[in-house]
Amino acid sequence: MKHKLTVLVAISAALTLAGCSPTTQSNRQSSQSSQSKTKNSSDNSNTSTASSKNKDTYTKLSASKMDYKTTASAIAVYAAQKYGDTWEIAVNAAKQGNLGVAFRSKAATGITSDNDGYVYEVSGTGKSSNARYMLAGDGADKQVTIFVKQRNLGTTSLKDIVAYLNQKNDADLVKQLAKKTQLNVKLAGDEDTQKTTNNSSASVIPSSLQGTWYTADTGNGNIDTLTVTDNKINDEAGFSMNVKAKNSGSSTSGGYMKQTTINGISFYSFTNMGQTPGQGSTYLAAHTEDGQSVIVSANSNGRTNAVYWKTEALAKKNSNKQFSDLKY
Repeated sequence: MKHKLTVLVAISAALTLAGCSPTTQSNRQSSQSSQSKTKNSSDNSNTSTASSKNKDTYTKLSASKMDYKTTASAIAVYAAQKYGDTWEIAVNAAKQGNLGVAFRSKAATGITSDNDGYVYEVSGTGKSSNARYMLAGDGADKQVTIFVKQRNLGTTSLKDIVAYLNQKNDADLVKQLAKKTQLNVKLAGDEDTQKTTNNSSASVIPSSLQGTWYTADTGNGNIDTLTVTDNKINDEAGFSMNVKAKNSGSSTSGGYMKQTTINGISFYSFTNMGQTPGQGSTYLAAHTEDGQSVIVSANSNGRTNAVYWKTEALAKKNSNKQFSDLKY
């Protein structure tokens, strides 16, 4: 009897183990599967989030925070994509070299636009080209008129150009090209430059003003350049003037210089031919600040627009600094 009970207990235990084992194993597998699915779901979610972030991290351009070189680059890339032709040739050549931008007068280019500004001629080869544009206004709403030779292709705002380029994800291309952009260059075959060179027989502008000067008084930390020779002024804002000593009638590309004292500082006014010095004139004065020779740019009331320094480092160091002896 005792032997039979032992056998029955052994059989019962075996049956119990046999009955429970599959269920326990199944539960364990189910738990492991659930954990695996949760982990995979989490991984997929992280991957999806990362992918979504990558899609949103394209470099973007800002029309309200553009220096002159980036603006020129953006206009060139936009025109190359929109109109092709000589613009596309200029941009493709610039990718291998530099994007040169020359400042020219309307009279020299034959453009008859109502815009009173200067013509910016764009080239990637160092030679005069038919890729040209003109600017009007300021900031993001600045109006850009694009030409091929004398043919007006249309006018749009800088803001719309930037929106177009951001949509095409071309910000990196624009910024790369901006690093290789050179402003106020002399292009081979530029008749306007040749005439200026041939007619520059006498020095007009004082040597104290001459040279290349830099300022960071732009409000956004960018460096602007002012170039003054013996009879010509150029700055990156698009101002360019062939200067004579006296007012000698009307001219679309020239101006004259006159000395005047404002707030105790000796300024030289640079005014378009046929006009009287005042609003619209450029006023420059050789001056000294912090022991350094500088150029002070002011309006007709003597209020300072910018202080130009001999080096970019000095310009950055004194960015937007106001000096007690200047009027603001």
